[in-house]
Amino acid sequence: MTTGPEPLQLPRFLAGPILRRAEATQVCVWAATSVPARCSVHVCALGPDGPTPLGQGQGRQVQLGPALFVHLAVATPDADAFPRGQLLGYDLLVELDGDEPRDLAALGRLDGTDSLAYPGLPLPSFVLPEPGAPLHLLHGSCRELHGGGEDAFLAADDLVAARAQDPAARPAALVLTGDQIYGDEVAGALIGHLRQLATTLLGPSDETSVPGVGNLSQVPPYGRQALADHACFTSTKAENHLLSLGEYVAAYLIAWDEATWPATFPAFDDVGPEPPGTTARDRHQRRKLHKQYDTEVERLEAARRAIPAARRVLANVPTYTCFDDHDVTDDWNLTRLWRDRVHASPTGRRVIANAMAAFWAFQGWGNDPERFGGELADVIAQGADDAGRGSTYERTLWDFDRWAYTVPVTPPMIVLDTRTQRAFDSAEGAARLIGHAELDRVRQLAMDAGVQEARHAIFVSAVPVFGLEIQERRQKFLAGKLGPYEIDFEAWHSALGGLVDLMDMIIDGLDLRRCVILSGDVHYGLTVDATFEIDGRSVHVAQLVSSAFKHSGTLARAGLDVVGRLVRPEHDRLGWQDPPEIGRAPGLVHRVLDRPANTDEWTDGGPVFLPPRLAERVDPDVRPPYREHRRYVRPEEKPASVVIGESNIGLVTVHGDDVVHVVTGRVGAEDVPHTTRIDLAARG
Repeated sequence: MTTGPEPLQLPRFLAGPILRRAEATQVCVWAATSVPARCSVHVCALGPDGPTPLGQGQGRQVQLGPALFVHLAVATPDADAFPRGQLLGYDLLVELDGDEPRDLAALGRLDGTDSLAYPGLPLPSFVLPEPGAPLHLLHGSCRELHGGGEDAFLAADDLVAARAQDPAARPAALVLTGDQIYGDEVAGALIGHLRQLATTLLGPSDETSVPGVGNLSQVPPYGRQALADHACFTSTKAENHLLSLGEYVAAYLIAWDEATWPATFPAFDDVGPEPPGTTARDRHQRRKLHKQYDTEVERLEAARRAIPAARRVLANVPTYTCFDDHDVTDDWNLTRLWRDRVHASPTGRRVIANAMAAFWAFQGWGNDPERFGGELADVIAQGADDAGRGSTYERTLWDFDRWAYTVPVTPPMIVLDTRTQRAFDSAEGAARLIGHAELDRVRQLAMDAGVQEARHAIFVSAVPVFGLEIQERRQKFLAGKLGPYEIDFEAWHSALGGLVDLMDMIIDGLDLRRCVILSGDVHYGLTVDATFEIDGRSVHVAQLVSSAFKHSGTLARAGLDVVGRLVRPEHDRLGWQDPPEIGRAPGLVHRVLDRPANTDEWTDGGPVFLPPRLAERVDPDVRPPYREHRRYVRPEEKPASVVIGESNIGLVTVHGDDVVHVVTGRVGAEDVPHTTRIDLAARG
């Protein structure tokens, strides 16, 4: 009889503390344990005379499995509000399985060089920003543990350490804009350990919890592509795809704390011994896989070394997150056909629900406890044991439509859901990243947050609204040749109706004339000074991109650097709601000039954007209602490409109309800054 993996020995305190939503009325701290626990958080002022208590609160515990409990402790102020603009600290008291309560020092979280407290401070610390003062933010995305390059959390840790005792300069928030884990692209050197950890956390039933895939413990490394295909996923890099709830939660634990990592990774031949009867061709493939495996181990060890830095940043900066595709699976909701096929598959439907449940437990809950508690928390706490198409677990997670939320900073920040609330105009055409119903909800969120009074806002979109035009044009071309799944055809400009809807909501729905957009996804850093006009009314946008945290290969860096040096510094387009009549250009050049321009399809009822040269041949009586201008801002440091290809973290400062974006790349042990500035009052 074949048995599953042996259970691992787990520490009782698994991960955390992670500082989550922090505002004048509440401070939220997240943690995970392997045994039942009671958590409380105590907030204090950090002054020259030592900590002064300001407030405290208890935590809620949600049990996900026999050995996994997640906690969110919420402190409220003793007085009317926690003070702004001064250095605050907190301690977490944890009563583990009935033992005496232990604080962070007793838990070993304040020891030595891996202490969660920055030098000169007794506890993890943070600051609540004052309205009207400069707002400092960190942002980034795409942290693949076995990805190339150094982990940008090392650079983030350096940035926070340098400002730790200066409340006016400290980052008030860390915004993670997607792909905090890679559920579809897992290292072969890691998948066996994740499976063993999943069984330990959630019990042996987790091994067979996904319909249609059998016992996951019996699947060898690099052996899951067929299972992902069975789920109707379209990723071609899914040979180690996470599938069960236990595997997804295990991936979060190892991303944030090395306590659950293996002491060493096994040798390749130990995880996949050569079977009898192996042919010469098979041996050639094994050699390639062996080389890939060894590279993964090397990169994983680099990630392991960076985790103390990541843990310290997450403990000291209020952290807000959104999902992108890899938090679940590549191509997630890329097209209507993709969504319908996966939803019709018992395997695919369950895997998506598992990924969303893990996202809620490790990310979504702490973004806004009031918004993400209630029924959703209760369903996830009850578990995924009710199988079948009509299961409450699957139905609740698939149908939940309120992932967007606001962040308590000034200017107000609105985090968008560009994954679950898409709209589709055809079966396999590009999606509108946010449908009309969701845009109405976003508008109301923004109004409730005071956007109209502030006359300014920060939006968080996983994918850039204004990215590299040359990349958008390339995607459009390749989508027509290869189909949408090969090239992730899902930029805002892939479906221009969705772009126009978003801009209309910002310009007319919220009456904004300036805003900042934070984005990731694209594996490069970039600053774009953009304007978008609708019928003579325009918004001036600082589009700030920071990506990737850890996903930067040598060739990719070199290629992006070249692109960033050659890209046109400015780019203009004029747009019509419907395809306009275009006069034919004389001579031999007409075959070039008459081709559809940029990223647009010539479809009835769909917007069309043209470059000025081609737009000149439109009847002058048919005036374009839309105008778009992008200026790619070159960093001040010389020589400089407008595109930063190394692993990076973005530091943003917003003060009135002035926006400063410092994308700090991590190259070896060196932090390399790339500084750009935008004056939102300059035009728009």
